[in-house]
Amino acid sequence: MFAKDPAARRAGGSPAAAGGRRQTGSTGRGMSAEQLARLGEVASRLPRYVKLARLILGLGPQAQVPGSGRARRFVLAGLAYLFAPLDPLPGFIPVLGQLDDLLVALFALRQALRSLPAPVQARVLRQAGLDGVTVEHDWRLVRDGTRDVLAATGRGAWHLGRRGTGALVRLGLRLGSLAGRGLGGLLRRAGTRLPAGQRPGRRRS
Repeated sequence: MFAKDPAARRAGGSPAAAGGRRQTGSTGRGMSAEQLARLGEVASRLPRYVKLARLILGLGPQAQVPGSGRARRFVLAGLAYLFAPLDPLPGFIPVLGQLDDLLVALFALRQALRSLPAPVQARVLRQAGLDGVTVEHDWRLVRDGTRDVLAATGRGAWHLGRRGTGALVRLGLRLGSLAGRGLGGLLRRAGTRLPAGQRPGRRRS
């Protein structure tokens, strides 16, 4: 179980002060300059988190580690979200479009670690250059930052994300239809060039 870092709670404060005004130093996107600086520190640790994910995925059945199957499934679920072709909050949405990916990645790794026995958890964290306090701090910081951005711009961003997703789906269907028509045309033209005995004909009932 991870130790809780009190500084993580202080880092993710509310975006608004009394009277509905933003705190001093706000970036205008629902996050303070301090929060953005701390998120930059989280970003600098991303290579370590990538290594942690690889270490967890390396705990195959032959390792005979209790909970390793569940841990690997959490990591794979996080990867599936990150590489999904359609994103409910696309990256072009300022801040929020990147925070949701980071939030899901950290959540998946956090849950994966919790699935492992304490000695194995400590070992993979040490090999990745991390510790439980840092993982918990980073997770809470990203979670609270996402909450603050949603409080400031979330509804509009979410609707924009839904519209963007719908547009991508429609575009994909349209391109698929055009590709199908093009392939059908090529097959028909190829059929006209075959000798008469080899041309595909209609099946007789």
